[in-house]
Amino acid sequence: MPDRNRTWWDTRLLGEWVLVNGLAYLVIVAGGVAVEELLAGTTRVAAGVSWWLAVSGVALVGAAFHGFVLGRWQWRVLRQRLPHLRRARWVVSTFIPALAVWLLVLAPEAVDAITRGGPTLLLFRDAFVQAVVFGPLIGLAQAVALRSYTSRWHWWFVANLTSYLFAAGMYVLGGVIVDAFFASSRITSAFPLLAFVMHGAWMLWVTAPAAATSRPAVQ
Repeated sequence: MPDRNRTWWDTRLLGEWVLVNGLAYLVIVAGGVAVEELLAGTTRVAAGVSWWLAVSGVALVGAAFHGFVLGRWQWRVLRQRLPHLRRARWVVSTFIPALAVWLLVLAPEAVDAITRGGPTLLLFRDAFVQAVVFGPLIGLAQAVALRSYTSRWHWWFVANLTSYLFAAGMYVLGGVIVDAFFASSRITSAFPLLAFVMHGAWMLWVTAPAAATSRPAVQ
């Protein structure tokens, strides 16, 4: 009989990981669009005064959603395996790379769409799926945050990279093969779920009891 304290698989924890990432996906997309609606006028004024001021504001909002929604919810799951993992450390490791991606890539597109009066729903949705959730940059930052807590911390970057590439590949493949049979919105909504499951399996292995360090992180 396997030692339950040493096995890495936990179906309940996997389900929680998929759930919190899925909920964060919905909150970030809906919240981003809601904030855009509330701040559209301000953003247009800011863009008229300073394009970079408007971009910086949108980037801070987008990164804050990722750091303080996605990051905090992920931490609640991770601490069940890594009880010494500091919340602030994980949230910051999620917020900083998200801010970089939003500032350099996503916010300029959002500001352009807002100033033109165009729809931003697809932008916020695709931003979450394609650029931030399982991207290499956030994977590297979070891997460093895990360094004091698990001997497999460096595999977290691989986890994020492979999950990101898998989701991107499925997105393209699904668009080519399945568009003739299903609405594109249905196709798109399935890809984050598939990536969350794959990333959740990685999470279980990286944070396995056999890999977790017994010492707390240096404060």
